[in-house]
Amino acid sequence: MAASPGGAPGPVPGPVPVPGTGSARKFPTGANYAEALQHPELCFSDPDLKHGTVQQSPVLGPKAISGNFASVFSVTARNGQRYALKCFTRDSPTLGKRYAAISSALGGLGAGGLSQPWPVGFDFLEQGVLVGREWYPAVKMTWIQGTGLISWIERNLHDPAALHALADRFLAMTADLEKHGIAHGDLQHGNLLVAADGTFRLVDYDGMYVPALRGEQATENGHRNYQSPSRSAADFGPAMDRFSAWTIELALLAVATDPGLWTQLHDRHGEFLILSEADFKEPATSLAWPVLLTHPDQRVRDMAGRVEGFLGKPASALPPLTPDALRIPGQRTGSGAASGASTNGHGSGLSGSRPTVTSWTPTASATPPPASGVPAWMAGRVPAQTLTQQPAAGTAGAVGLAGFSSRRAGDLVAAVGALLSTSTPGALVLAAAQPVDVLPAAQGVALLTSAAMVGLGRRRRPEYRAARKRVRELKRRSRELADPASAYERLEKEIRALDEALAKDNTASDQRIQALQIELRDGQSRITMDLNRRTDQAQQQLAGLTAKERRLLDKALEPAIRAHIQDKLRRTPIQEALSLSNVGAKMVRALQDAGIRSAADFIGVDFSHNSSVVFLVRPGGQRVRVPGIGEARATALSDWRQGLERRARATAPTTVPASTKAQIKSDIATLRRSHKAEIKQAEAEAQQKKSALQRRITDERTRLTGQRQQRAMDTQRKRAELLQRQKQLAGAEAERVRVVGELAVARKEARGVLGAGRYVRFLVTGR
Repeated sequence: MAASPGGAPGPVPGPVPVPGTGSARKFPTGANYAEALQHPELCFSDPDLKHGTVQQSPVLGPKAISGNFASVFSVTARNGQRYALKCFTRDSPTLGKRYAAISSALGGLGAGGLSQPWPVGFDFLEQGVLVGREWYPAVKMTWIQGTGLISWIERNLHDPAALHALADRFLAMTADLEKHGIAHGDLQHGNLLVAADGTFRLVDYDGMYVPALRGEQATENGHRNYQSPSRSAADFGPAMDRFSAWTIELALLAVATDPGLWTQLHDRHGEFLILSEADFKEPATSLAWPVLLTHPDQRVRDMAGRVEGFLGKPASALPPLTPDALRIPGQRTGSGAASGASTNGHGSGLSGSRPTVTSWTPTASATPPPASGVPAWMAGRVPAQTLTQQPAAGTAGAVGLAGFSSRRAGDLVAAVGALLSTSTPGALVLAAAQPVDVLPAAQGVALLTSAAMVGLGRRRRPEYRAARKRVRELKRRSRELADPASAYERLEKEIRALDEALAKDNTASDQRIQALQIELRDGQSRITMDLNRRTDQAQQQLAGLTAKERRLLDKALEPAIRAHIQDKLRRTPIQEALSLSNVGAKMVRALQDAGIRSAADFIGVDFSHNSSVVFLVRPGGQRVRVPGIGEARATALSDWRQGLERRARATAPTTVPASTKAQIKSDIATLRRSHKAEIKQAEAEAQQKKSALQRRITDERTRLTGQRQQRAMDTQRKRAELLQRQKQLAGAEAERVRVVGELAVARKEARGVLGAGRYVRFLVTGR
């Protein structure tokens, strides 16, 4: 009923129909309406529509967005006003009554009493569209230019202030609805459009509740990804939006606080923001809840905990979404900044912000720094605050070196190596291993080797390395302070590089977490499909056990029935066949002579290819030819016997012996337990697989989250150091004097306390 800048109305699909709301008459399909709208001058009675232009698709004629219960068309009147025409594909006896009540309620809302112009004007047309020879109702609503909620969020994902402002407007709109006792009934992204001024427009009023509809039943249960699993038609009332309202507000607040959550939790192919029906129905296997409930931002954690606590509760038990209900410790300020650690637009959780730097060129006649300690060229580039005066060079601010501490294995190696290299030439001369005239040269090489061994051992000492690192840092700081403008720009680049690296890492982390969600969802689906395949046969066999028990009982009863029938037939002498019109005493004697003395002595007749020759079939299968038995008499005898058999069957036993029946029931019970155990085992194995998958995904997500937080902390620390160095550039001259003095002291101490001579003494004495 409303449109985004691209012109597409808010999506109609999504609501879940309420059982029992059948159609009073058959309504046209979307295709039927599209065919009728090819001639607006004939199918409309409304003057705006009658002379309007219906938006066309390139090939299929009038362009419609079709849903479960309606098709929406765009019609532009002659004066340029555009309308969304909703044509119903399912009838409801209360359709006119509902829209009349909704129109009256919305029309009575004073614009001054609303936070924003979210209601959209509409007309319910009883004679809306003529299809064939029959008029059908339609809703004519002003076409609203706006952006769908999901598209708007994606466009403003890295503008936390805009997202916080949108969350505030949504909060204000839901407060308007609560104040006037109105509920939309299908509060979801498809029915929330954001206008150019950032305010909401609420569309699609089919399921709306207004006070005049009290006592009515809901016509739909709303979009499944925004409704509590416990919602039913009985919830139709002013409280039915509360769960979906809290869910949407949580999503807006969470994404405004940490845009990375959108990448992690939103599925671009899914009809939801960051929480879906699966998260509501099976929170234990959800990946979204752990992310939200353990988020570094306290406000996100607290609100996620509240919404999770709403699962399973009736709508009437939920608090309305109002500013008072939402106010918790650490509430965001009017500027839209979230409480707790602010982010850098990628969910880093970094606090503080770096100053904006514009390009500049220092002049040759730089003025001395003012009393505040901030030079003129630095004004507006760093916080204009007086830095705490640093101690002068050579004062208590200088770090005193304590010298070398306890000797290590490397020191012993250096000492032994130096001693051996020094004494070896002389020892070789004394041992006459080499001439005396090579002693001076050999001794020189030995001394150089000894010095190298001592130098290597000294450089490996942690005290020496720390002193050298301190000297290098002071030299770097001295160079920075000699050219503070370049140093400031270099620090600015380092800060940007830190932020960009963190953003890149967070993007990769977001994508990995989203991939984990998809892996979990797909993995659970595969496990469920495999479970269904494994249990289908067992379920079918389990369902057929009752019929199988009946067959076994019938089979167990059959011998008793056959024995009863045979007994009855044996007790019936063949003389009783005299009752047949074509069987006389002579024929009976012929039958007796052939061995057929009772009805049990033959089981049927067999006609040969020559119909004049007929055989009677004995119980053992032998064929007997009886003189005088032709086709007619054989047929009469067969019918007589079958009649006897039917009468005997009617009086046959109907129940098996108790012991047999008990055994059959026991066997069936054993099979039933076996099939149930098979199904239970398969379900248990499937649950184990799901739990293992869930644990693996959760552990991986926890690891990624931990790495993400550690990276954020490291970046925050490095960023703070760089910002502090930027601030120190404000008193560049005084700071440079201090650093140069401290550098001289550090060099002197490094050469003295940690010098080569001191190290040699340390090797010898251990002090």
